[in-house]
Amino acid sequence: MWSFFIIYSERRCNLRGIMNSNLELLAPVGGFESLKAAIQNGANAVYLGGKEFSARASANNFDREELVLAVKYAHIRGCKVFVTVNTIIKENEKVDFIEYIRFLHEIMVDALILQDIGMATLIKRLLPDFELHASTQMAAHSLNDVKYLEEIGFSRVVLARELNIDEIKTICDNTSADIEVFVHGALCVCYSGQCLMSSELGSRSGNRGRCAQPCRQKYRLFNDESNEYVETDGEYLLSPRDLNSIENISQIIDSGVLSLKIEGRMKRPEYVATVVGAYRDAIVDYMENGNSRIDQERIDDLYTIFNRKFTKGYILGEVGKAVMNPEKPNNRGLYIGKVVSYNKKSKKLGIKLEKILRKGDGINIGGGTIGRIIKRGSIYDLGESGETIEIDYIGSIEKGTDIYKTSDGRLLEKVKNTYETNKEQIKIPISANFLAEYGDQGMLILQDTNGNCVSVKGQKLVEKAQKVPLTKEKIKAQISKLGDTPFVIDEIQVTLGENISLPVSEINNIRRKAVEELCDVRAKVRFRKHNYDKLNLYVLEEKNREKKYLYSNIEKHDEITVMDNDIYFQRAKLNVSCGNLEQLEVICAFGVDKIYYNDIDSFEDALEIAFKHGKNISLYLPRIIRTGEAHIYKKIYEMYDALKSYSERGVFCGFRISNYGELLQLKSIGYKNEDIDISSWMNVTNSESINYYRSQKVGNICLSQEVSLKQIKDMNLPRYQNIEYVVYGRTEMMISEYCPMGVLTKDCKRNKRDAYCKKAVYYLEASDNSRYRLSQDKSCRTTIFSDSVVNLCEYLDELYYYGVDSFEIALHFEVSSEIEKIISNFERMVKKINNLEYNVNSNDKDKKTACKYCGSSNIDEVFTTGHLFKEID
Repeated sequence: MWSFFIIYSERRCNLRGIMNSNLELLAPVGGFESLKAAIQNGANAVYLGGKEFSARASANNFDREELVLAVKYAHIRGCKVFVTVNTIIKENEKVDFIEYIRFLHEIMVDALILQDIGMATLIKRLLPDFELHASTQMAAHSLNDVKYLEEIGFSRVVLARELNIDEIKTICDNTSADIEVFVHGALCVCYSGQCLMSSELGSRSGNRGRCAQPCRQKYRLFNDESNEYVETDGEYLLSPRDLNSIENISQIIDSGVLSLKIEGRMKRPEYVATVVGAYRDAIVDYMENGNSRIDQERIDDLYTIFNRKFTKGYILGEVGKAVMNPEKPNNRGLYIGKVVSYNKKSKKLGIKLEKILRKGDGINIGGGTIGRIIKRGSIYDLGESGETIEIDYIGSIEKGTDIYKTSDGRLLEKVKNTYETNKEQIKIPISANFLAEYGDQGMLILQDTNGNCVSVKGQKLVEKAQKVPLTKEKIKAQISKLGDTPFVIDEIQVTLGENISLPVSEINNIRRKAVEELCDVRAKVRFRKHNYDKLNLYVLEEKNREKKYLYSNIEKHDEITVMDNDIYFQRAKLNVSCGNLEQLEVICAFGVDKIYYNDIDSFEDALEIAFKHGKNISLYLPRIIRTGEAHIYKKIYEMYDALKSYSERGVFCGFRISNYGELLQLKSIGYKNEDIDISSWMNVTNSESINYYRSQKVGNICLSQEVSLKQIKDMNLPRYQNIEYVVYGRTEMMISEYCPMGVLTKDCKRNKRDAYCKKAVYYLEASDNSRYRLSQDKSCRTTIFSDSVVNLCEYLDELYYYGVDSFEIALHFEVSSEIEKIISNFERMVKKINNLEYNVNSNDKDKKTACKYCGSSNIDEVFTTGHLFKEID
């Protein structure tokens, strides 16, 4: 079975599903021991991070020297290596980043996993033969997303964990990009790449690989209408279960995906070995037999090694309570029995076992490991299923308490033996051809199933035999002695002259040399060019780039202000996003430049209101539009004539998008990129991302809300770029398919008539009494809002000075009186900028007053400057 897996993974054929010879089992690797554990247990690809730019910054990760060794170790054994550089990149990191990418290219890393679109397109330009994979951090959740990413150079897309098997199959059937999905491990409650909760509550950004895991903390659900807490089954209301799809792996394979991904770069090697081995067996069984019968011991091993309760996940149709575990956020273990008695005097705990328990195992009570097992007064090393045993225990515990095995000494020893010894668990089949003729050196040719071929000649000449001539059998025996090498002879041919002799030591030397050379050849990536002229020029230009700051001689003009060096300042603009007609009516009374309206169902009414007031309005599309939600685009298509009419009247000015698929879909409907603005959810954090979107000729580009003023300064933004920044509003910290209101109050099954989210306002209350408001969109997705309000009214001039020329006020729950205060104060500050009545370094009391009196009378108590001065880690 071991060798079959390798033979199968290297063979090529064209059928899908069971006959998909390229099917990949992709394992997580956090250190060199985990690398060995993954490969020796059957992974044919691994993903790992270096010490730099990795989205699991708290994992051990590999330094550069270790990366070189890791790539060589993996490639020799037929395993691909993908390096994660899937963080958003700051402006001052670009040179270090691209030099690091060059290093990865040089050491023959197979592919890069990326999040930052600016860096991805830059790499494609400088190193076009470097394979790029779109990280799940890019939140690809639709066929349109995948097609767009494929068009710009990604050969593979890692799909969002929220997609189900039908959506995945539709994507696989309609794209030539390789598709990768998660099949096992931790889940995020938020769409990856769309979570600001960690950085909002501290400074550790999930988009920088430093997530503080606020989803694993305690929360209470508060009903603002009744002023009461909702009773729940646990306190960890945002903590998902772990994904486990092993019993349905055949369905996932048949969907057409290329890569089956296991999560867990921060897990220990024993975890990697256990999970990879189990999935390897399941895959091979399905490939060989057309079904996947999972041994119960394997399933038990998965529960024992780590689980937060298991779910089949969104991928296999589970939703709501089935994907969450509010009881505890850490390892649950394997259920093995119940407490039947406790003798406080003798301190003996009685357990009725339903699974085996051994001395040295760990359980969920007491801590430590089992010291002794007592049965009928005698001490044993194990207890069998069905037996009642006693163990030593100090404390109090109730009868009927469930007991879970949290570690298994025999399992750990078994899996450690697969990678801690020098024995190769998986052998690569190779063919050998040995030739020996009198008067010449012996020669050995080795070839693997990938077409790699080496030939090695010996040092000594073949002589006439004085006694016993050399036989084919003897040569085959010596050549086949590959011992602890990762190879096994699958086929051997020997061509010998008559009556010749060659020392066995010489044959062995030839074999060893040939194996070494084959290892060297396999360690390299074929067809890769090492031309770094463009990359070196880019690095040189970036290092020498002058920072130009613009100071004086500015004259007022109608639309722009002109400088003496003919570089233009764009007039500062004030834009507002909102979601209902009542808010819109209030906004239209002010001199705002553009309105982003985010309710498509009432958009035609919104257009009429905007027309009545002479305002520009755009349709702000949802952050998530799944493949099955085509009705949204259908609605846009149906409104085409109306939108065209309002556009001709100077009212409708396009769309605002938050994902790549929307850009592609709007283009297919007939809209130009000039009609499209980029929201902050596209995670623009550096000038390369800006350059990319500028090359696509889009409208406004809103920077990520995690970008600081220092980073904006570093970008040295030109003054005509239509760069936008969110200057007011509650932060949307998470967007999730999970609905705490529906699940925890009553499982409404998305029945709008019975939706509890519509009957009251709900908050999640943290342990520090902070309350985060919950809101549902029309697709029943939940957004979690911050308790504080970003208010940068005092700092608009500084933002403008460093190149931000559009300011967004993001309205959510504000009422008319609050909206009037907010916009009037921001409008006044924008007018001062356009009238040149500002000084960046002044202590302007009017700025502070305007900031203070935005919103309600007491809202200044929860104002924050967001990340403007608090740079993310």
